[in-house]
Amino acid sequence: MAAAALIGAPLVISSPASATAPSEHTNVATASCIGGAWKYDKPSGWGYAPTGSGYYVTTNRCADIQVKPDDDTQIKLCYLKNHDPGQETCKGQVTVKSGKWTVLGTDFNNGVYFYFKFSNTSAHKTGLVAA
Repeated sequence: MAAAALIGAPLVISSPASATAPSEHTNVATASCIGGAWKYDKPSGWGYAPTGSGYYVTTNRCADIQVKPDDDTQIKLCYLKNHDPGQETCKGQVTVKSGKWTVLGTDFNNGVYFYFKFSNTSAHKTGLVAA
């Protein structure tokens, strides 16, 4: 269902919001990645973020995709190979804990389109994403 809504000319969402690097991250590359994090917001009634026909896009700050949810949740990372909706790949569902950074996928190049699928469509979910 989410894939059908995402087909077509994508709206790429990559504008980072201000986020502070967690104190436990002392690696400069990690701090730079986390420091460029932006907010995700999944409204209740939706199964994925971003909503609509958009995607998030990886940056050159990170080689991985990670999230820091505001509430415990279950997330599945999905991405497009070669920006092609026909080549969608989804990783396994991951339980992520509130307030903790969790890596959902590694070794991503700059410019990869991705989105999150949530198992709980009825709940409003927010948090930070770094990619």
